Amino acid sequence: MNPRHLGVPIVLACLLVGCATWSRHGVTVSPAHKLRLAVLPVQREVVIDKLQDIESIPEPAKPAPDQVRLIDAQMQAVTAEMTRAIETRLNASPYFEVEPQAQVEAALAALGMPANAPLAPGQIEHLGRELDVQVVLMIRLSGYGQLKRQWITILIGSGVGEGVVQGAVVAKATESAALGAAAMLEEIGQEILTWGGGAHLFNEHYSPVILEGRLDSTADGKTLWSDTALASIDKDALKKLPEDQQKEKHVQLQVTSEKAERDLVESLEKAAKKQLPE
Repeated sequence: MNPRHLGVPIVLACLLVGCATWSRHGVTVSPAHKLRLAVLPVQREVVIDKLQDIESIPEPAKPAPDQVRLIDAQMQAVTAEMTRAIETRLNASPYFEVEPQAQVEAALAALGMPANAPLAPGQIEHLGRELDVQVVLMIRLSGYGQLKRQWITILIGSGVGEGVVQGAVVAKATESAALGAAAMLEEIGQEILTWGGGAHLFNEHYSPVILEGRLDSTADGKTLWSDTALASIDKDALKKLPEDQQKEKHVQLQVTSEKAERDLVESLEKAAKKQLPE
């Protein structure tokens, strides 16, 4: 993976847990019957420090006294919309039948389970019995409008790995360890410059959204699938909007969120398709 290609939304760290083993955890995919699925409310993990990170407004000399409340209200609306949008995409899928969100939230409340926190395996099994669903989807919003430090570290790490591989190839081709080392250091230097020193500029000019998804069986609470979608910006979609809207931060984030949602759902659908009997 080359992080310089983030102009196109990508899926990072794809981890299809037990690709061919869903049936071992009490979940069978059939062309005749859709899987009953409960989507938990999207959990917000990203920390937004300034309203300007998610809205195109002039930065004041002093933060507004109610900035924390405004950010919290905005992000609650964002995660609620993400939950609704992902449910809509999954309901259109040939593999899933989604339990209405109102019933999911009512069941969580009745069982005394937090609506915006991870559930333990035993809680997932209990929720499955309460709602009569076979699988539960949990989604975390771990990036919104900026790259988190842990993700910058991952991207730099991928560049370092690429540099090591490139250096080995050059060394073998030229039979020169010195040339190989030079190529490796050049590549590593470029990646650190791009993703270390350039992270601030990236956040200024792009609207990254990171969604982490996990599908668990309600039969035994085991994870069937997990994946992470990182979308930097969807320029093609932005170009379809009026020019005065294209530079608005919240519009960019909305468009990018839709791309990340689509990528994550498509990954889940591919995993479900692999479970179909041959």
